Amino acid sequence: MPRWRPLLAVLTAAAVPAALLALPAQEASARPNFQAPFPCGTAIRAESFAHAPALDIFRNPTSATEGAQLVAPAPGVVNQSYSNPAGAGNIIQINHGGGWFTTYIHLQSRAVGVGYRVVRGTPIGRVGHTGETSNGVSHVHFEMAVDRNGDGQAEWGYVNNERTPPVFNGVTYGTGNSQTSQIVSRNCGTAVDEIGVFRPSNGSWFSPGRTVATNWGEPGDLPFAADLDRDGYDEIGVFRPSTGNWHTPGRIVYTNWGEPGDLPVTGDWDGNGLTDVGVFRPSTKTWFARGRTLATNWGEPGDLPVAGDWNGDGADEIGVFRPSTGTWFTPGRTLATNWGEPGDLPIAGDWNADGVDEIGVFRPSTKTWHRPGAVMQSNWGEQGDLPIAGNLS
Repeated sequence: MPRWRPLLAVLTAAAVPAALLALPAQEASARPNFQAPFPCGTAIRAESFAHAPALDIFRNPTSATEGAQLVAPAPGVVNQSYSNPAGAGNIIQINHGGGWFTTYIHLQSRAVGVGYRVVRGTPIGRVGHTGETSNGVSHVHFEMAVDRNGDGQAEWGYVNNERTPPVFNGVTYGTGNSQTSQIVSRNCGTAVDEIGVFRPSNGSWFSPGRTVATNWGEPGDLPFAADLDRDGYDEIGVFRPSTGNWHTPGRIVYTNWGEPGDLPVTGDWDGNGLTDVGVFRPSTKTWFARGRTLATNWGEPGDLPVAGDWNGDGADEIGVFRPSTGTWFTPGRTLATNWGEPGDLPIAGDWNADGVDEIGVFRPSTKTWHRPGAVMQSNWGEQGDLPIAGNLS
């Protein structure tokens, strides 16, 4: 039964005060949308043994574990990558921002070095049984942690107050010893976002090369694309100002929320992997998400809202395109100046799968789609189309 034995000291849970082990995770920023550190669809088994919340993870079947590929569970920067043959073997630690870290021990090989920037799904190494403390059994010893002391890294390998139960795809594991969990990885990478349009004149939805939906939506509806169920794909939807209802195909998502004149904006406001709806209310310069106010006295009438993860921390922020000046803002800073034209319709997306969203526009007058420095699509779309962007497939 593989267990991680500390190199410096063997501490038991009984030796550490319960209050120290249970410091609140809110000392860190909102948890990123972590997925299991194996490629999409991989069947794995996680065992807490006697060292919860740390997990020993195996492939299913166990015979497939040695040499199995590991991938990053969320965007971040590698802050540790080294070998300790007398102890833990090959080790990688990733700083995911906001105080969140993941650590991988006993690796067969390491594919990334310190300072390497990863996105969800980036290969980081292969599972092995290196280090004397692996007991010669192939597995990855995995720890998720919060930097509670602010030293820019996370303690690992022994009972400490920075380790926290891992969360994959919104499900928490390792809350107690002697737990076994069967998991299918939903780590399907950070896809390049696609452009799309809603054509109110006939209720059609298109992305380049395919029809997304037909005969759905009404004139006056305002479109959005959002991952409302954490499956990694964005659904199309509309905000219907006449009723204050929010629809996706086959269901009403929210009722009686929003007002005529509100402009919809969607984002993962908490960095938890779940997109939620919001609105910009130009009449009061207020931004709302359900149950809370995102910003007050920010923006101007005539601004067009966007939202994106502008800094790669896993959480979306509000923003605006100001057509009158060609300026793009997010609270506290300017995203771009003198870019875009009156009549352009703004979008935002991760156009290169680096985990950071960039601005873009659909220019109906020329049927072209632009991002700074590049034309994304030409001669596509029609006057009257309303743009969306997201992982639509």
